[in-house]
Amino acid sequence: MAIEQGIWRIGDKPTKLKTITLESEQQLEEQIVTDISILNPNWLLIGRQVRTDFDKYIDLLAIDASGSVIIIELKTV
Repeated sequence: MAIEQGIWRIGDKPTKLKTITLESEQQLEEQIVTDISILNPNWLLIGRQVRTDFDKYIDLLAIDASGSVIIIELKTV
């Protein structure tokens, strides 16, 4: 079951912002690389398409303020 979320612009009259569909996972990745704070303002991006020892790739790799490693795997629906 899908979960619907909404983002609203607050002003004289609250207005729900229009949702868009991204054409590809790469487009989503580009947006996050441009501004990692989309996911979390306290993360630092340290890698993109990082190859693992299993010959697979991690989409994005980040660390948080405490030094914990964050693995970001992107999927579009």
